[in-house]
Amino acid sequence: MDGGIYGGDIRIGDLTGNGVVDFVVYQSLGGMKPAFLGAFDIDGNPLWSIGRRDHTVADTDSGGLLQTISPDRPGPVAVTDLDGDGACEVLCLFVDEDMGPTSKWHLGDVRLLLLDGRTGQIKQEAAPGALRQCDAFADGELRISNFVHQRLLVADLSGAGHAGDVVVKVGKTLVALNSSFEVLWTYENRWNHYPKHAAYIPAVGDFDGDGRDEVNGGLFLLDHDGTVLWEEFVGDNMDSVLVEPWDDGGPARAIVSAGGMVLDGAGRRLFELGMEAVPHGQEIRCGRYHADSAEPELVIRYNGHHPDLLVAGRNGIRSRFRVDESPNNTGLETIHWNGDDGPDLIYSPAALWDGDGRRAVEFPDLPPPSGGRMGWYHCFPADVCGDGREEVVLYDPNRDHIYIYTQEPPRESVYGGYRHTSRQYNTRLID
Repeated sequence: MDGGIYGGDIRIGDLTGNGVVDFVVYQSLGGMKPAFLGAFDIDGNPLWSIGRRDHTVADTDSGGLLQTISPDRPGPVAVTDLDGDGACEVLCLFVDEDMGPTSKWHLGDVRLLLLDGRTGQIKQEAAPGALRQCDAFADGELRISNFVHQRLLVADLSGAGHAGDVVVKVGKTLVALNSSFEVLWTYENRWNHYPKHAAYIPAVGDFDGDGRDEVNGGLFLLDHDGTVLWEEFVGDNMDSVLVEPWDDGGPARAIVSAGGMVLDGAGRRLFELGMEAVPHGQEIRCGRYHADSAEPELVIRYNGHHPDLLVAGRNGIRSRFRVDESPNNTGLETIHWNGDDGPDLIYSPAALWDGDGRRAVEFPDLPPPSGGRMGWYHCFPADVCGDGREEVVLYDPNRDHIYIYTQEPPRESVYGGYRHTSRQYNTRLID
């Protein structure tokens, strides 16, 4: 598919309600503040757009201009059915229309929007003070790495049985809002100094089975109402966290990259590889990567921004191996390539690997990545065909093409329609 002029970061979802995956591309002012969004279908046909790709304003930091470009990191845009009406919306932070000179290091001129997925029309907007007061500073110092990872997480904080609430971490602050964009609570994280920092992107899930989600920040766990369930510094480089089941039939657990640990809802360590085995836990994912494994396993990029991976189960490390070098050596993902029958495969740019480090799938006709810190193939795992197996959706945010790879030529007889889950609307992409 040729996205034409719509190069930038990507989100996916069924925007038109026809059972086929669509795409949202966006670009950000100064690489940080979304200022243009465009939607297009699987054939590359534009559906709608909002904002301007040529938007520029004066930069109060440098004295130059902030331009609308591909985002510095995957940012605050999500495709989800936030209001529960059965149709997907686009949830995003977006610059004020009348903004003047600005800095990329604060949200003082940014709104929260909910856009109709079919038309791009604004259904709802708000500019809560708790959000607009967020910036990149902690203890009087600019903390860039803690600020650039901004992601809107969709959660069920109210127990409505539907993920209609929003959690966003901006710098040191977490802000939770309900589906009407009313602020529910805020939390100030006290670990902001590299490498002693909380997760750049938290994860959400129901730990206690009460039908309401908690927020896992790696060094803390927050209840649905923002109450602190536990806070503890458990290790350096808390770059990546998940909320996933770990025990057979058990509740969700906090899976964290620092030391390769699994924690329960009280912060107790159920499993730990340790800092010697995982000196710098850059990324962590969960799956079943061996055909003979009936239990969850972890895959960890254990040595920072390097191509070194390990796979571990409850009994310890099963394999260590190296994958291909990529510009940032990030982008790890679990792919349910074989459906429920498994085993899962591991994506690292840009191939699929099995649990023992063998290259299992290559992607034909995939051009070389553009290069640079973000110029590599980001991956969405998604059941595009609706047959119970996940396809691989790849994009380079500096290019204007999207590539979808499937296991075999699509057959109409097994096509069940695109399936949108939290693996897409709360996608990780990079940690």
